[in-house]
Amino acid sequence: MTPSTNSDKSRALVFSLVALALSGLAAAGRLFSLLFFYDRIGYYQSGAFLPIASNILYAASVVFFGVAAIFLIKPSKVIATPTGSIRYVSLVPALALAVYVVSSLGRIVTPEPDTISTISIILAVIGAVFFVSLAFCRQPSVITVLTGIGAIFWLAIAWLRSYRDFTIPMNSPDKLFFHLGCLGATLFIFSEIRAMYGLLRPRFYYFSIYTAILTLAVSSIPSLIGNACNTFASYSLQFEDIFFLSLFFYAVVRLLTIVSGVTDEAVSQDKNEEITEEKPVE
Repeated sequence: MTPSTNSDKSRALVFSLVALALSGLAAAGRLFSLLFFYDRIGYYQSGAFLPIASNILYAASVVFFGVAAIFLIKPSKVIATPTGSIRYVSLVPALALAVYVVSSLGRIVTPEPDTISTISIILAVIGAVFFVSLAFCRQPSVITVLTGIGAIFWLAIAWLRSYRDFTIPMNSPDKLFFHLGCLGATLFIFSEIRAMYGLLRPRFYYFSIYTAILTLAVSSIPSLIGNACNTFASYSLQFEDIFFLSLFFYAVVRLLTIVSGVTDEAVSQDKNEEITEEKPVE
């Protein structure tokens, strides 16, 4: 490994840790804003400093991720697919989608089932298969690509259901953060699919995973804790936020294994095993 490669990895690791810290601060800012500056009907108290500061940090973090990915992070290799025991972390989002499916069955087992809920359940099952395929299918896999598209469509339906939920004001920051979480998750899943075929530019992947970690953390963690503390007058996105939290966990593990070189080592080991298997016996 050349000094330049070591420098690239060190730079990626440093700025990845900064991205995680910014995401944690933004999530904490929204959480405390919900607990202390929230009026239960979907808005923060007028003029409160913390909600304004946390929103500015949120927006500035996205800008920083773009700048860091373009100018500061210069990885020399393509993003490797999950290998070894690391890939089983993808079963966590699969489990979260399975919980969503079970919890949603009541909306379709009725004389007049909700069409959107029915479509959402079907797409959630397909999305769960996508994450299971990351764990058990040898990549690249057609199953992963097709089911990954299904997972993206499930996020689109989740966005639509949230948009049509008029128990929450249309311009509520809660709805906005959830919609941004849908966009971050979509960007990340799309990047994972492209990474399976080696079609992804590393800088774009870093931006997508940084953004996903930020948007998923800020959307899910404060909302789930706020709901447990009875902060909201209405909250219908609990199971979607549980999925966001599980995808956030997967994204963090994925990022840390990439920047720490664990994935590269696993790929090298797999290649060595393939060479050993293909070597003819003398």
